[in-house]
Amino acid sequence: MIWFDILTPKQLLYFNSISRIMRENGFKTFFTARRYEQLDSLLYEILEEKDVIVVGRFGGRSLEEKLKASIERLSDLIKSIPIKDIELVVSSGSIEAARIAYGLRIPHILMSDTPHSPVNPLTAPVSRLVATPWVISKNEWTVFGVKPTNIKKYKVLDPYFWLKDLKPNRKILEDLGIEDEYVLIRPPESAASYLNIDDKTYVESLKDLVDVVCAQGLKTVIMSRYRDQTEMFLRHLSRKEVIVLDKPVIASHLIYFSKIFIGGGGTMTQEAALLGKPCISIYPGQQPTVLKYLSRIGLVKNCRTISESIKLFNKMFRNIDEHSKEIVKISERLWKLMKDPSRDISRLFREVLSEESS
Repeated sequence: MIWFDILTPKQLLYFNSISRIMRENGFKTFFTARRYEQLDSLLYEILEEKDVIVVGRFGGRSLEEKLKASIERLSDLIKSIPIKDIELVVSSGSIEAARIAYGLRIPHILMSDTPHSPVNPLTAPVSRLVATPWVISKNEWTVFGVKPTNIKKYKVLDPYFWLKDLKPNRKILEDLGIEDEYVLIRPPESAASYLNIDDKTYVESLKDLVDVVCAQGLKTVIMSRYRDQTEMFLRHLSRKEVIVLDKPVIASHLIYFSKIFIGGGGTMTQEAALLGKPCISIYPGQQPTVLKYLSRIGLVKNCRTISESIKLFNKMFRNIDEHSKEIVKISERLWKLMKDPSRDISRLFREVLSEESS
């Protein structure tokens, strides 16, 4: 049995796809997740195998609370999983799953496109393999002590797995009260330990961007991450042209129908690029490798400040139809460049399991 530990909405979409590949190849799968407001309502909506055990909680913004939550979850997980049935553990950097796998001498595969994540010094060295997109250098993983031969690359960006069969559904927009053309904004991950973001300052600076979007006759749809973020957006940006989504939704459909996507994170920005949407990245701090790649090939425009993004938005919107056509062309070239890794991933998992049994 293969155990997948799901900690975020991205991991939910990602491992739902990976586990389907493994089940189609004759493997049994098992899932755990944690209580997390971005994940809770999506878990049973998306996950095809409904047999998931929710153990532990997200630790919030405090480093001390993150540590406490991790320690508690580790203890609770070991009591909740079918230890004797598990042959392989897969995560995107679950400290708890990697520690249990290491302690029980079960192989752990780290599947991740975020070598910059602070969990990697703890999870990468104890992983049998690291599976990562081809655009990420092996050097970004060997710094954690991973042998180059234990780094396996696949030639797709992670959202490929759940976007390749996407059937855009406008009814999702209607259910959210979105009827007019809109710009979709996803704020940065302000509760991540590797980013130092002050939501209040960010919201204040976002007002000017929203003004510019409204001036073009577009609605602004904001996909906030946390309740306190949502409350802040509603308090400071409340107007009829702004829709603040107060619950997690499957973002792919909203991105597909948007006019322009402005993202402060990584996964939805990748989705926008693969869906051929004009995309402005307002990722705080140093750009992750995947976003650098998308910027280099012309699919993502990177801005360090909100004022920069305003200038870029105005420039983009002046020729939006022409710009959109160009982005679609580049996106189509990227899709042709990528290669479905389903067979390779299945073979990789089999090799790890056969090594373990021999």
